[in-house]
Amino acid sequence: MRRPVLAGLLVLAQAALLAPCGAQSSQAAQVGAGAIWLAPKPSESVRPKPAPFRAGDMLKRAVTTNTWYSSVVYGTRSDVLHAHPLTFKATAQGMEMGLPQARTGPISALKNWAQGSTGTTAVTYAHQADFTVAAAAFEPQDARLLYAGDWNITVEMRREQAYLRSHILHGSPFGYFEISTGAVELKLGPSVQPADLPVQKQGGKQVHYFKSRGHLYGLYLPASARLASASPGRVSVQFEEQARYFSIGILPQSDEATLKAYADAAFVFVDDTQVQWAYDEAKSLVTTDYLMKTRPMDGVAAEPLMGLYLHHRRAQVNPAPVLGQLPSVRGPIAIASGHTFRTELRVNGLMPMWPGLLNKEPAQTLSELLVGDRRRANSLFGKMGNGTYWTGKALGAVAQLMAIAEQQGDESTAAELEKVLKQRLESWFSGKAISYFAHDAGIGTVLGYPEEYFSVSAMNDHHFHYGYWIMAAAHLARRDPQWASAQQWGGMVNLLVRDIATAQRKRADFPFLRNFDVYEGHSWARGNSEFFGHGNDQESSSEAIHAWAAVAQWGQITGQPALKALGMYLYATEVSSVLHYWFDAHRNVFHPDYRQPVASMVFGGGYGFSTWWTEEPRQIMGINLLPITPASAYLAQLPTDHVERFVVQAEEARKAYDRSGQSDGTTKDIWQDIYASLLALKNPDMALRSWNPRGSVELGETRSHTYFWLHALAQMGPPDTSVWADIMSHAVFRHPSTGKRSYVAFNPSDKAIDVRFSNGVVLRVEPRKVARYSEP
Repeated sequence: MRRPVLAGLLVLAQAALLAPCGAQSSQAAQVGAGAIWLAPKPSESVRPKPAPFRAGDMLKRAVTTNTWYSSVVYGTRSDVLHAHPLTFKATAQGMEMGLPQARTGPISALKNWAQGSTGTTAVTYAHQADFTVAAAAFEPQDARLLYAGDWNITVEMRREQAYLRSHILHGSPFGYFEISTGAVELKLGPSVQPADLPVQKQGGKQVHYFKSRGHLYGLYLPASARLASASPGRVSVQFEEQARYFSIGILPQSDEATLKAYADAAFVFVDDTQVQWAYDEAKSLVTTDYLMKTRPMDGVAAEPLMGLYLHHRRAQVNPAPVLGQLPSVRGPIAIASGHTFRTELRVNGLMPMWPGLLNKEPAQTLSELLVGDRRRANSLFGKMGNGTYWTGKALGAVAQLMAIAEQQGDESTAAELEKVLKQRLESWFSGKAISYFAHDAGIGTVLGYPEEYFSVSAMNDHHFHYGYWIMAAAHLARRDPQWASAQQWGGMVNLLVRDIATAQRKRADFPFLRNFDVYEGHSWARGNSEFFGHGNDQESSSEAIHAWAAVAQWGQITGQPALKALGMYLYATEVSSVLHYWFDAHRNVFHPDYRQPVASMVFGGGYGFSTWWTEEPRQIMGINLLPITPASAYLAQLPTDHVERFVVQAEEARKAYDRSGQSDGTTKDIWQDIYASLLALKNPDMALRSWNPRGSVELGETRSHTYFWLHALAQMGPPDTSVWADIMSHAVFRHPSTGKRSYVAFNPSDKAIDVRFSNGVVLRVEPRKVARYSEP
């Protein structure tokens, strides 16, 4: 047992007590009123996969699972590393590097077992080795992760004291290399030829140019290095002892300014990267700074070149001039000079719940629906499984019902549902039941048993699963602050938060932001990022966004301002990225041949129209919508025609699916409540007409919640993003027929406050209450 690690873990969880837990004292530790096992119970056969291929400082840290480079730590060589725009792969022959090109085809290009799909349902950017960098004097025994910054890594291929190091980072047009001894041998890909450009020599550099499939590469060597052709398709480079480094860059064009900019930056190696965020609640603004720490290998100070994704450029403050653009699976990446840049994102609030329905008839109907859903609350659990995902979805559904009952003034129903939530959470958190949580010190994670969807064995989907638990706990904390204290059950909730969203770097108990890719701006779901060369992936972007909203709301209601700020940074950034790369809201990402309305599965090296469990189109499209909560209001940022077309296409695609003779056993209107809820964010009246109160109900939904959602939006109108307030928990709506706004806010404090909106409206909100003002 690694008690020091656990002690650090519990400090992060704000657990004041670390005491033996009854008869389980050798295996569990107390966390407030709860307990976490220090290792999975001896009867458990499912454990996380070891990650032995680490070196140096990385051996002291929790394992960096769920990233774009996680495959490095799990095998002797890596899977493809999709750094964008370049790809890399550690192989027995050396470190491969290339610029992938788009290919279109059926979904089987991404999922080789998928059946029945036709046409272009996938776009892949398959790795192609334009260069393979190998050590001539030794054969490395494996490839290991030597260092990881926030978006840069160093992969070391070593044999005893000899090594070849590859420095790789997201967005960079360069691969940087160091060799400890001997020569480097470069194997050229079949399409790589010397370019029609003379060798450049300036200062302490020499530059050799190559071309491949219409693109230009530069090989940047110290002036003292000697390059020779070893054999057809191979180049050998000899280095002097004091200058054993080089880089390879991909250029967007060959004009003089670009050639010079690349040559100037070629020896500015990036040693570390760091993201810094700030949430200005008064301005409803998330500011993010991206910083690079560099090392001029030749001692000549210069700025590095960095690649900016589309979501960076749309939010960038004072953007630097763009040198050119390179193609990528995420759309064009702009190349600019600099070691830092800043983005700003407006956040239009995160309400825990909306105010109750005012109109008498809808309110009465809702009251009747709540009676049935209250009685069925316990039956929501165990429908599809008893692990952390399906239990979490049921917790989320009950929490939404509780909030609705509270807002409708039905305190007896709210109290009964509160009791259901507490019983379910406390059973897991106690450590005494069949279902429990354990900390794995070897990986640095909290595991829920029994596992679901390889959440233990492959470390998949923790943010999806735990987001539901954290959100349910935040709702309980509103009603019972003592329950959420560290001395009671809040410490266990904080452990789930830390598992998916630890803000500290280089810890041994949890990794920094396990699931979140700070540079690409979204999460990854797969623990090991090994998947047929396509890299990591994420399917349900909406469940990721829901998780970050849960973190922010838990931070707000429990008085953890740093956690609230972290949650808002994650929420705002992932929303921006998802609108670009899952929905192509600005229509500059998807390949022209990809005619689908959404990329339901996004990989490091591709995207497609499918799910992991079915080819049925309504579920394919809907998995990036659920769960429906007030945090789903970001979907209102999609253009109206996009949303309306999305709903129509789902219906048409289902009809085509049925005509094809395929079937997964689902009803024709599956998830009709989810689609109606999406439509209501843009056109509430159309949404009400489309929803069948007796139709199918998504397994994490209830009729009461859908009814409330649709009628609340019909009453107030869709979200209005042109106005914001000086508190996180706010929302503004605007009725489409009257143009009148409704202003809503929740006060998490124990004192009445005045919430000020950006257009001058001031709303008085009593302690721990929701208030609303509607323009006359």
